[in-house]
Amino acid sequence: MNIVLRELRAHMKSLIIWSIAQIFIILAGMMKYVGFSSSGVDLKTMLEGYPEGMMKAFGMNRVDLTTVEGFYTVFFLYFMLLAAIHAVMLGAVIISKEERDHSADFIYSRPVKRSKVVFSKMTVGVINIIVFNIVTLVTSVVMIAQNNDGNGLLPEVSLLMLALFFIQLFFLTLGVLLGAVMKTTKAATSTATGIVLGTFFLSIASDLSDKVEFLKYITPFKAYQASDVVLDHTMNVVSTIILVGLSIVFAYVANQRFYKRDLSV
Repeated sequence: MNIVLRELRAHMKSLIIWSIAQIFIILAGMMKYVGFSSSGVDLKTMLEGYPEGMMKAFGMNRVDLTTVEGFYTVFFLYFMLLAAIHAVMLGAVIISKEERDHSADFIYSRPVKRSKVVFSKMTVGVINIIVFNIVTLVTSVVMIAQNNDGNGLLPEVSLLMLALFFIQLFFLTLGVLLGAVMKTTKAATSTATGIVLGTFFLSIASDLSDKVEFLKYITPFKAYQASDVVLDHTMNVVSTIILVGLSIVFAYVANQRFYKRDLSV
């Protein structure tokens, strides 16, 4: 418990900063909706000239952008990207920062098994992404309600946040694995960020051409379609099983690798 409390305090400032950034993106998205809706521009006519692949890539092929519900599902792509970067960097840092800060001799010399330390750090990581998820949920519902006659679409957004959590969990454990395998925190965070951005662009590319549509099967950003979750009130069960399964594998391998690792103090 002492390790958990120590890690919660250590990452509190970072969590606040990332949460503020997410709030800003949600506010910016809703302000953009207000701007479009009050401008008198016919969005449907304007979007007719967009390529079908681009419409599909940004989730605009199924939704009505003149509604706050449709507009939110399109902007959710950016909320998801920030959540993924936060999760993967948190995982990479939380497992390797003791060597970076030269405090490994302090925490790993205590009468506690190294595996318990790693588990405690992962627990803190999960708590952090849950808090980040709740901030995203509350801010989204409040902002949607302000622009939707008081209806914050709580059931729809809650289901979307559940889908987001599984993506966050995947990237968190991936970050932990990279932090356990790579020699330095800098290398782990750089690689982690590169993977997130790489898979994000793959998700967009998979919709731009039928020739590369297979790419959607190797990027977690295509595990769920926001429009499907919000409009159909359904989550892809297969994607959920795969994400949870990979998260468990990443966490297990990270623990095994870190248990045998020679720590530099």
